[in-house]
Amino acid sequence: MSSHPGEDNLEPEQLDDPEAGWTWFLSLASIILLVITVVAVTVLFYFFRDLEVEKKVIDQPALQLSELRGEQEAQLDQYAKYQVIPIGGTEEDAEDYIRIPIDRAMEIINAEARSPKTSAVDEQGGGGSIVLRDSSSSGREDVRQ
Repeated sequence: MSSHPGEDNLEPEQLDDPEAGWTWFLSLASIILLVITVVAVTVLFYFFRDLEVEKKVIDQPALQLSELRGEQEAQLDQYAKYQVIPIGGTEEDAEDYIRIPIDRAMEIINAEARSPKTSAVDEQGGGGSIVLRDSSSSGREDVRQ
């Protein structure tokens, strides 16, 4: 071993410390690179999260609304029978109605309006109501406003 106390018999090349300048430069460059990577991953995460939220949450009601609108428009072009229960009434009080296509309804209204025998303006009541008189029924009048 060695004759002097505290001497380890190490070679002088092994005792050299790394240069402080390069150590600081590599440390700062690594920290900056780490911060840039974390910020980039965070930006990508929130970008893709917003895309998924828009696709799965925001666009879904529009899809359901378009399906509902399609069903409703299909009902406008077909005949149907339905019942309406008055407010506070029971099922026995239900009134039957018939749904007809819009084109057919417009044809009927135009035909009634053009024929002077079946429609006239109610001058007694005022207010612009139309009284429809049907010669086949026994004196019944249908008042529409």
